[in-house]
Amino acid sequence: MPPAAQPAASTPAATPAASTLAPDAPVVTIQGLCDPPAAADCKTVIKKAEFEGIIQAFQPQMKLPQQRQVGTSYGQLLTMAAEARKRGLDKSARVQVRTKIAVMQALAGELRDSMQEQAGNVSDADAEKYYNEHKANYELADVERLIIPRAPLPADKDAAKDKDDPDKPAAKTAAKKPGTAAAKAGTKAAPTKAGTAKPKTGVVADEAGMAALAAKLRARAAAGEDFAKLQAEAFAAANIKGAPVETKVSKATRATVPPNVFDLKSGEVSELIPDSRAFFVFKMGAKTTTSFEDAKNDVKTAMKNERLQEAQKAVSEITTTTLNDAYFGPPEPTPAPGGPGGRQPQGGPPSN
Repeated sequence: MPPAAQPAASTPAATPAASTLAPDAPVVTIQGLCDPPAAADCKTVIKKAEFEGIIQAFQPQMKLPQQRQVGTSYGQLLTMAAEARKRGLDKSARVQVRTKIAVMQALAGELRDSMQEQAGNVSDADAEKYYNEHKANYELADVERLIIPRAPLPADKDAAKDKDDPDKPAAKTAAKKPGTAAAKAGTKAAPTKAGTAKPKTGVVADEAGMAALAAKLRARAAAGEDFAKLQAEAFAAANIKGAPVETKVSKATRATVPPNVFDLKSGEVSELIPDSRAFFVFKMGAKTTTSFEDAKNDVKTAMKNERLQEAQKAVSEITTTTLNDAYFGPPEPTPAPGGPGGRQPQGGPPSN
């Protein structure tokens, strides 16, 4: 619970800054708790150095307001632990198991922290060497991207919605005057099957039609037609309303486009790149390379991540764990990664 507001007249003077206190200054005092118990003046005092060690072990960047809450909670934790020992609970089998696991978790956490610290110790010279060996990773390119959905939206989606909504004016009119359009034309309305509707003009009927359209749009893109125009046609054919997605992608990197796109020369157009949702076509534009000075932080981060993965892999390969399927059951299948080449494309077609 937050402390009750104090009257302005009784506001205490500002406390000294934490940095000015001596390491042995008391910061948490638990009155009534001591080991061994004493008849008088029984208390436990946590000094600044000890308390800061606790904070450093768990969350070094914690702000003072949160540290105050930790101080209160730590006092309660010490009190409950002392009471548990008094009742002999520290000798229970469950506490022994929990203690063993807590120690292992602490050791594993310390190992992870140690590996991260070592992996992050990257000199400028090592970083520049890595940059020169992986310069392709720091290329940037302005590309154009075309997205052709694999399947069109149902052509009768909006019409069916209006028909089912009695409050829509169009639905009311259609209900009062069935067959009006056919009557005006002097023809008999053609029967339709339940649950089907004739696709709108320009809308492709099925996935096979979208695949054929994708091949044609890719050929037109390779012939030099405008990507924005082709994108609008693709979405119109798929019955996707609203503004098409942006076709220009500036400062793309190898990590943000499917594999082999960066191997294209300026002006070249990729083949169709399929994934579970759509076909993609990319056109390569101008390429640039980020300088080492501008890329230095990214280089060091990449090196740290690679070194950390290698260190973790080395530790994980020390042992092999086998589970008894008769007890645990068979393992669940691993889901397949999304996107072309295992990457999820950015800016794909909107969902229904």
